[in-house]
Amino acid sequence: MNSPRRRALLALVLALVLPLVLPAPPALAAPLTLEGAMAALAAEPGGTASFTEEKAIPQLDIPLPSSGTLSWTPPDRLEKHTTFPEEEILRADGDRLLFAQPGRGIRRELSLDQSPEIRPLVESVRATLAGDLPVLRRYFEIDFRPEGEAGRWRMVLTPLSARLRVAVQGIEITGQGGGLRHVVTRASEGVTRLAITPRP
Repeated sequence: MNSPRRRALLALVLALVLPLVLPAPPALAAPLTLEGAMAALAAEPGGTASFTEEKAIPQLDIPLPSSGTLSWTPPDRLEKHTTFPEEEILRADGDRLLFAQPGRGIRRELSLDQSPEIRPLVESVRATLAGDLPVLRRYFEIDFRPEGEAGRWRMVLTPLSARLRVAVQGIEITGQGGGLRHVVTRASEGVTRLAITPRP
C-alpha cells in the first residue's frame, strides 16, 4: 500500500540511513598561506640534510659544484658544512657568524648585529627555517605562492634595502610543508642554486 503515511515513513528512513551508507563528499583543503607555511616550519624540531650547490659565475663557462651537510637547531643555530671540493664551515649561532676553511688555516668570526649587509642573507634561510615571519618581513618583501598539492610552496624574497639589492636581486625558496628543498640566490656575481635533501 502506497499511502501518504507510508511514503513519509520511507522518506524518514532514507533520511536517516543514507548518510550512513553514502560517503561524505571530500572536504576542500584550505589554500596554503604564507602564515600556514611559516607555522609548519616553526613546528619542525630541527635536523640535518645533505646539500648540493652550483654557483654560476658569468666569467666561467661551467658552474662551480660543491656539496656537504646543512644542520639546523632551533631557534637560531644554522651550519653549512661543505665537504667537497674542500672543507668549509659557515655557522650562524645567535648573533655570531663563523667562517672557517680548516685546510687553509682560515677562521673568522663577526657579529651579525654589526654586519647590516650580511645579516639579511643569513636570515633569508635561518628565519625561514624558524618560521619567523616578522624577521623575514624586516628585511624582505615576500611573494608567496602555493604550488600544486602536498603542501608545496614557493616564495621570492626581495631585499628591502636598496644597497643590498645592488648585490642580491632576489632569493627564491621552495619547500614542502615544514621543509626547505631549494634555495636560488640571484646576485650581481651570478646565480647560486642550492638543493636540499633531508636525512632520516
